[in-house]
Amino acid sequence: MLNRSVALSTAAGLAMVGLFAATPAKAEPDYRVIQWDITRICQIYDFGFGGRPIPSNYRTLTPPLRTFGQALRAKQALYNHGRCLI
Repeated sequence: MLNRSVALSTAAGLAMVGLFAATPAKAEPDYRVIQWDITRICQIYDFGFGGRPIPSNYRTLTPPLRTFGQALRAKQALYNHGRCLI
């Protein structure tokens, strides 16, 4: 019984490694400032990971930015203009 669960766990682990290895990595970060619809809170999100924020009730407020510093300055400018609560 123990050998069977070890084999199953090993197979599941190898499958996950294969899944992550098969996912193409993006070379450059893709920082953007997003705003959650309900709260109007803004957040910096890196779309370079290939995923999207969950839940999907957000708006993208900036074009892709190359550095976190640029995204931080863009978020501060949006806050100064009253577009973001935080």
